[in-house]
Amino acid sequence: MKIKKIFQNIFKKTFQFLFKFLYGRIIINQNQQKIHYKQKKISSDNYLYEIKNGRIYTDLVEHVAIIQDNFILPNISYQQIHGNFKNIDFNKTLITGTPRFLKKFKGSILSLVQGASGNNYFHFLFDIATKLKLCEQNLNLSRIDYFYLPGIANWQKKILSVFEIFENRMINSLQHRHIQADTIFALEQPWYKKGFVQNEINEIPDWIIYSLREKFLSYKKKFQSNDKIFIDRSDSLYNHCKLINNKEIIKFLSDNGFSSYKISELDFFEQIYLFHNAKVIIGPHGAAFTNLIFSNPSLKIMEIIPENHSSKKCKKFSEILNFNYKRIELPKINKHQDGDMFLEIDEIKKLI
Repeated sequence: MKIKKIFQNIFKKTFQFLFKFLYGRIIINQNQQKIHYKQKKISSDNYLYEIKNGRIYTDLVEHVAIIQDNFILPNISYQQIHGNFKNIDFNKTLITGTPRFLKKFKGSILSLVQGASGNNYFHFLFDIATKLKLCEQNLNLSRIDYFYLPGIANWQKKILSVFEIFENRMINSLQHRHIQADTIFALEQPWYKKGFVQNEINEIPDWIIYSLREKFLSYKKKFQSNDKIFIDRSDSLYNHCKLINNKEIIKFLSDNGFSSYKISELDFFEQIYLFHNAKVIIGPHGAAFTNLIFSNPSLKIMEIIPENHSSKKCKKFSEILNFNYKRIELPKINKHQDGDMFLEIDEIKKLI
């Protein structure tokens, strides 16, 4: 194994050296010289940048570098390491360079990439859709040639369609990790500026929630649904925040007037309607609860979550939108194939 590791490191270093030779070493411009870009203030603490002949590199996980003349631009590059937002000194391109072949595009590109978090439903709405909402007030989006995205899954396409952005104008960073364009537009992160991401979620500005409601609520798609709902998270690819006795809970709630929904089976516009129409929502913590921003005041929400879980997202939404919120913390169960929480029926009887 040691020999294999040595050869892997040699290959990695050689690979990086070749790409540094091809595209140059990435550096921080300490004196702010030779960089030419336009900067426009578009909200109280957010700026829109316009960079000529710039490049973008992403490792798809934690780092994005926006580059002009081999200088990395600090305010619009991105480095979130183990859930913590770091300053530009930690961007890995300063060490590795840009080890992918460059794809050149004619025209303009709006950068919306931010590593793996961009493919998370919460972050796609609160980061990427929020950036687009800010941009459309300051740019004519129809004149942007391409949008550089963390992915183009069907649910992402549905959200983007509200901005009249369709697949022929999308660049998928999963296919092109290193790109160049005549003009690159980029924004600072709209709310996440420092520290551990879960802590910063507690400080999400009210205006973002109201802005997303204003943008998307009119697109809600009515379908036959109950106003007492249980979020069935059994379709998640991950084992965390799942109820081991999920079927038992669904049966009990069904006998008491609830309907269960796997949110992944609904399209984005149906999800908006489901949450907007709901009067009572029970479910384990997960991305689906991002849709609470579309719910009405007086909603009764019961979030089931492992004890010591750091997320306070639902609590924050409830404070802003006046929900009746209850957090049910359960002991975390390790190494069970069906989940990591068990909710007693007697406990849920008390809740309803």
